[in-house]
Amino acid sequence: METFDMVVIGGGPAGSMAALTAAERGLSVLLVERDHVIGSPVRCAEGVDDKGLREFFEPRREWIASEIDAYHIIAPDGTAVTIDTGPASGYILERLVFDRMIAEKAAEAGACITTGVEATGMSGFENGMRIVRMLDHGRPMEVGARVVVAADGVESRAARWARLATHASLHDMLSCAQMTLAGIDFEPRAFRMYFTNRFAPGGYAWLFPKRGKTANVGLGVAGDRLAGRTALSFLEDFVSTLFPGASAVSRLVGGTPCTGGIKKIVADGLMVCGDAAHMLNPLTGGGIIPALIAGRLAGETAFEALAKGHANERTLATYVKQATGRILSQNRRFYQLKEGIIDIPDDRYNEMAHELSALPRDKVTPARIFRAALIHRPQLLFVLAKVAL
Repeated sequence: METFDMVVIGGGPAGSMAALTAAERGLSVLLVERDHVIGSPVRCAEGVDDKGLREFFEPRREWIASEIDAYHIIAPDGTAVTIDTGPASGYILERLVFDRMIAEKAAEAGACITTGVEATGMSGFENGMRIVRMLDHGRPMEVGARVVVAADGVESRAARWARLATHASLHDMLSCAQMTLAGIDFEPRAFRMYFTNRFAPGGYAWLFPKRGKTANVGLGVAGDRLAGRTALSFLEDFVSTLFPGASAVSRLVGGTPCTGGIKKIVADGLMVCGDAAHMLNPLTGGGIIPALIAGRLAGETAFEALAKGHANERTLATYVKQATGRILSQNRRFYQLKEGIIDIPDDRYNEMAHELSALPRDKVTPARIFRAALIHRPQLLFVLAKVAL
């Protein structure tokens, strides 16, 4: 049985970044991805901010579909509130190319990358090691791992194998659907967020522009507000109303856990990263940058822990501290803000949009929008003051 310093389960941004970071530091790394192609199928709207991205990579044209200068918040009656974010302050990625780039860099650094390989189970932590069981194109195999990184997405099984609680309540699990629409008209350098209980109760809908007249259009509905429907049925109604005649060149559905983070992200010989740890922003659903941050922290922590002899829960505590400071603390505040605005009725959204759209554009900021939204929830204004918006 082959043994590795680190076995990474999942080849998304969190897993590939963990593999890259650890391999660059000289650890032996195996990354296993269940799907046959890294980055496919795409499971998100593909948006990132410039500052967050540049911490890890300089933007490259081959994996950027569009640049973003502004965003529009659209009220139920269609009134738009615009926030100018500055030239190229954000990007819509080509995730298939972007994710593969990170995995390729990890391979160049010495990591072994495998696709079409499914992790099926994991032993307890004994003698400084876990045994990871897999199916390699139907062939059973086992490998030893001094530390495992669970980066297998929102449906993570690896964390549960270590007896970590990953459950999200129906209330906190957004049911999401997205189409890539072709042949539609939109402002090419701005994304749109639609707040409407008609089409996205307990969540929001979005349009993220890509190349030409193509955009990612989707929505998320709180699981306890589906009322017997599916997110896809809400999206079909939304698209037929706002983009009649558009062609859907792709469709996807999935769940987004908006919990603010699972309670425990380490166990002996294991760290949980990215969507598997519910590290995405519970207010916006954005998870790419938190995944990259968590992956790098996991790779660094693994190296430091193994240098001390073994990666038990105590030596992995650095990952908990750093991930809490950089991701989880702020996400828990975002969760409180999400809960503060989730029950705002459509007529109040319309009133806010009318008030804010009358202001000069340079006076409209995210903080001002949230203050207007939380005017009847003053206890959350203190939370808002602690969140970088």
